[in-house]
Order: sequence, then structure tokens, then C-alpha cells
Amino acid sequence: MFATVGHIAMKSFMLLWLYTSPHSWRGLPTPEPGPPVVVDGPKPQRVLVCGSGIVVGYGVASYELALGGSLARSLSTLTGRGAEVSTIAGPRMATQAAKSRLKAEVLDGLDAVVLSFGTFDLLSFLPANVWGRGMSELVDSVLAQSQSQTQVFIMNCTAPKMSKFPSSYRRHLLRLTSAYNDEIRSLVQRRDRVHQINFAPKPEDAEAVAGRQSYRTWAEQIAPDIAEELRGHTTGD
Repeated sequence: MFATVGHIAMKSFMLLWLYTSPHSWRGLPTPEPGPPVVVDGPKPQRVLVCGSGIVVGYGVASYELALGGSLARSLSTLTGRGAEVSTIAGPRMATQAAKSRLKAEVLDGLDAVVLSFGTFDLLSFLPANVWGRGMSELVDSVLAQSQSQTQVFIMNCTAPKMSKFPSSYRRHLLRLTSAYNDEIRSLVQRRDRVHQINFAPKPEDAEAVAGRQSYRTWAEQIAPDIAEELRGHTTGD
């Protein structure tokens, strides 16, 4: 109960911070929704990236320059195949909203779904068990509505450095981040076709995102796990 009350208070504070602080990422440019990023090559693999945080594309003007585009190029380089990466994202997209977007017609024909959630939930201290239930419901919905060969990848939760906040807040944020990732680990262990990506970039403040170079670096860390798992699990084969 006390954790939930604390989350409600913290959520109100974080919303105020997002809309008023010069250190918030809200002022950074983000891409408009657009077509998939396509890298030409044989037997193209189709991937959907969905979520919030780094998936949104803060600091760049198109998904070509954001995580989706960088991931498409990294996957193609690793596999020697073509790649088509679509992005469904929002600054505060939560698992319930994603569940309503990821219906069978969106998931049809995909080789992989990459989920990245939790940034705002972490910052507002949503209890880990509550967040884990939401992720489990989303993953189960994706599994039920996708093809049997579609693989689901969940990126580890990360949070901005938040260096302008008190050290006690940042320490709790680190503990909660670890608890969220434990929830992912437990979720993955109980399901087939679901994989955890142990993504752990160096924490930076939101305003330190270096645009295209940051997404290229992150994609190079994320792509190997996806490429390795997709070998032998491709819907087009």
C-alpha cells in the first residue's frame, strides 16, 4: 500500500518535472510516425520495435536515424540478410497502451518483436511487481496473436542518470531498476519464444543523448542477441 501511495505522489512530481525542467527530455525533437526502415538484402527479416524510452528516438528527426534504423542496419550486417524494422513508440507509452496497439494484423509475418518499457515507471517508483504484471500481460497478448515462429525480445530496463536529483532518489532508482530486470528474467524463464536482452548502457542524463551516434552504439549492443536467436526461427524460411 505504501509503495503504491509513494508511486502516485512521485508520478505527479515527475510529470511536473517533465513539463517544466530544462533537463527533461520532453524538449528534444522526436520522429513523426513513418514507414518501416528497410535495408535491402536477401530473405529480409521483419522486426517490430515497440515501447518508450530509447525507442522513441529523442534527439533525431526520423526513425531512419533512431534506434529502429540503426537496428535494421546492425541486423543486416550480422546476418547478411535484408531487414525491415518498424517502430511503434510514445514518450509515456505503457504496457496497456501497447497491448491495444499490438493486434494480430500488426504482428502478422514478423520474425521478432522487441519490447522496451519501464523508464517513466522507474522514475515514478511504480512497484516492480505491479510493473511485472503489466509486462506479463503484454507479452502473453503478443504470444497469443503472433505466429508460432515470431520471437519476442524484452530489453532490460534502464533509467537516465538523473544527476540533478538527490543521491537517495538515485540509489532507489538503481535498486528498482534491478528489481524490474528480475521481473523480466522471471517472465522469460516461464515462457517459450521470449528472450531477455541484457542491455546495460552507461547511464547518462536525458539531455546528453548524442543523437544518431547514441542509437548506433545502442543498436550494436542489442542486435547480436536478436540475430543469434533468429537463426532458425525466421517466418520467411
